[in-house]
Amino acid sequence: MMPSAQSPRESLPSRVLPANRPNLFNDRNLFTRNLAKVGCGYQRILQKNPRHPIAMVGMSLVALVSRQTEAAIKMASAAVALAPQLIPAWVVLGQALKAAARYEEAESAYRQGIRLDGMNPLTRMGLGELMLATERPELAINEYELALRKNPAMAAAHLGLGHAHACLSRFNKALASYRQALALQPRLAEAEFACGFALVRLGRPVEAEVCYRKAVALRPNFAAAWMNLGSLLRGQGQDLYAEAALARALELQPNLIGAWLNLGLLERDRRNPKKAEEHLRRAFELDPEREDTHIAWCQFRNSEKDLAGAWEWLRWALNRNPENAETLNMQGILLHTEGRYAEAIEVFERAEKLGNRAAASNRGNSLLDLGRAEEALRAHESAVEHDPHSPGARYNLAMTQLRMGDFEHGWPGYEARWEFREVHRLPRKFRQPRWQGEPLEGRRVLLHAEQGLGDSIQFSRYVQMVIARGGSALLQVQTGVKRLLASLEAVHAGKAEIANLGYKPPEFDLECPLMSLPAVFGTTLETVPWPGAYLQPENSLVLARQEELPALRLSGPRSKRRLRIGFAWAGNPAYKADGRRSTKLETFLPLLRLPGIDWFSLQKDGAAQALAELPGDLSVYDACSKDRDLADAAAVIASLDMVISTDTCISHLAGAMAKPVWILLPHLADWRWMQTAEATPWYPTARLLRQAQPGDWQGLIERVVAELSAYQTAFASTGGAAATPANCMRTRSMIPR
Repeated sequence: MMPSAQSPRESLPSRVLPANRPNLFNDRNLFTRNLAKVGCGYQRILQKNPRHPIAMVGMSLVALVSRQTEAAIKMASAAVALAPQLIPAWVVLGQALKAAARYEEAESAYRQGIRLDGMNPLTRMGLGELMLATERPELAINEYELALRKNPAMAAAHLGLGHAHACLSRFNKALASYRQALALQPRLAEAEFACGFALVRLGRPVEAEVCYRKAVALRPNFAAAWMNLGSLLRGQGQDLYAEAALARALELQPNLIGAWLNLGLLERDRRNPKKAEEHLRRAFELDPEREDTHIAWCQFRNSEKDLAGAWEWLRWALNRNPENAETLNMQGILLHTEGRYAEAIEVFERAEKLGNRAAASNRGNSLLDLGRAEEALRAHESAVEHDPHSPGARYNLAMTQLRMGDFEHGWPGYEARWEFREVHRLPRKFRQPRWQGEPLEGRRVLLHAEQGLGDSIQFSRYVQMVIARGGSALLQVQTGVKRLLASLEAVHAGKAEIANLGYKPPEFDLECPLMSLPAVFGTTLETVPWPGAYLQPENSLVLARQEELPALRLSGPRSKRRLRIGFAWAGNPAYKADGRRSTKLETFLPLLRLPGIDWFSLQKDGAAQALAELPGDLSVYDACSKDRDLADAAAVIASLDMVISTDTCISHLAGAMAKPVWILLPHLADWRWMQTAEATPWYPTARLLRQAQPGDWQGLIERVVAELSAYQTAFASTGGAAATPANCMRTRSMIPR
């Protein structure tokens, strides 16, 4: 089952933006590979004429390309002193001063060249690079466009123009400029690299990978390209290939901090905290002042549930730059984690204004936790508007739409989960095509589970609708529900087969995840399929459970006997939001003390051990602690009058059996139970009872005690007719019309 509230999204320090490096000399007319030979030629000229300005410019250029910045400045300064009308001398002086981070002097040099010739393309391009280096991309665009107006064939100017657009998140324009550079210079590795970066931000990872691979093929020692390729592969869940690419980047450039950070994040995702820490420590040692390293450490400590350690790293980053957008986004995440949602919202707003791309969606998540659903929806819509290719933003928007009953948009948008690593880190891939709802004409569809047991129960109702399209189904599900789902009508009719998840399935023609079926069938609130009870245990199994637990046997009229109620208080502890939806057995004690009720624990595994610690005056039947799977639990539920459960697979099971079930929900429940409703179209016999305040289990149980007492009276007086609330009764065809 999915998180009850979408998690705030990190903006990971993972990729290099292709900008802010001297690009002017990438042009083949200005750059030469044989520096030693060229340098010797200029030296011979200067030996004959020490005041030769063009030779001085040439020597300055050689020094600059050789990273002898001070020598380059000295030689270029001498050239402009001797020949103040020589525009190339001013250009090279500007480049050298820019390389030394003497930006004001560099700008003066470029502007002097512009005064001599306002349309000189080299001067304009040099000034454009300076504008990029000093974070003025709008001004850079103007300079690059002026340069290209004079000389449209300058590949380096197209490349720089693309960088300026990329800095402003105009990635379509950036990609167009990069491709123009490639058209002029087809083997320009920097342009392939830049195309890859833009394509990633445009949500086109397959094309991006091709570009990165071309970049490293053209220049095998291109460390940044190897790093970006590794980051991309990591995001796609291709861990082994990502690791190899990142290792290659570090082999070429051992001080490449971004590669160490990526390796740290990779090992964090693999749940190898020791290795992750080693890589992050190496990044920190290379530059203890670097902010994205502090942020990565903060993310790592947070993932390890070390909130104090995460705050320590974050404060370090905030002390260095309190207006860093990534740092503020991380601060909002920590505040959200601590339940300080109002403070988190304020911080996310600041991060948004500074350009953080995840902050708007994160703000929406905090608004949801405060119960401000309409504002949350607007925040998520804004996030997608500004970052339409972000799977996290699209996923969060879809979850909010589903929560608010907008199934028309929510279900199609929910497909973004396949690109979102927080949901599917390693999504399954098939050679067979995805089924989109077209007539099957005898073909077989693999319908496969992807998340929790409750999800498999909830969405298995669609199997009969798939069969109605003219084919057969292969239902591949978890072991815990395999026997249970064998009771589906389609299985009994021989139209569907059950297979174990985690193994190679039998042959099939098409595939579709179970949780994609609502989108395939265009499900709305009004057309949620309800065929009546669609899961039932075998009669022999019911009788066997009654033999094991004689208290389950029916005897006498229902109006004369004690209520039989099954209950469950905890779900799978490995589920991300389990701490919010599950509680402890002691929470149920006021219920268990009500007279006239026989209580049957439906709890399995570790949580069931708490039954041994019940007070001696309470009597509870342990009905399920030794169950093999949910088919055994279904056989118990079949003999009960009702079920009371937190949001677990037991609540889904009771609902699918059309058994009266009260589902106890946290203040902000899972999206499928919507925002405030007390009934659900998924299970017409279910009642949804919610906490009035976050974490207020006591108040919720007090309400349940009062309502259950009234229910007992109604049950006795009506012979059990009160079992199904009238306000959620529904009889509809299974296939929406």
